[in-house]
Amino acid sequence: MARKSAKIYRVSCQVRENYQVEIGAREHLVIADEPKPYGDNEGMTPVELLLGALGACKTMVFKAYAAQRKLPYDACSIEVEGDFDSAGYMGDPTVPIGFSEIRTIYHLTSSANQTMIDEVIAHVESHCPVAATIDVAPKKRVEVKLKQ
Repeated sequence: MARKSAKIYRVSCQVRENYQVEIGAREHLVIADEPKPYGDNEGMTPVELLLGALGACKTMVFKAYAAQRKLPYDACSIEVEGDFDSAGYMGDPTVPIGFSEIRTIYHLTSSANQTMIDEVIAHVESHCPVAATIDVAPKKRVEVKLKQ
């Protein structure tokens, strides 16, 4: 498939104290952490950040497409929740590692008819880049740059 305007997005992750990780992208900074007793609860966990990225992306796609389609709405918030069993992460081979299900719940205040709302939501669900990335599981590559 030809790429017409491919870009590289990059974040840098730096270990801080305990389980805190400083995540930088451009001039922005976010702290990820684990809840006590493992971490210091100074930020969202990595899985919460993934759900947040998905919800933020869907919210932005909704806003853009709702404006394009002239969908009248007073409020829109998107809740994203996922089922995660840490037993897989902790080594139980019978439990998959990662989310087993991710749900998106749209909270919408609108005077639009159901057909128009359904069309906009279907567009969001089929055009969100973060959701598409989760769906297609892109090729991953690992490089190790060792300094001694």
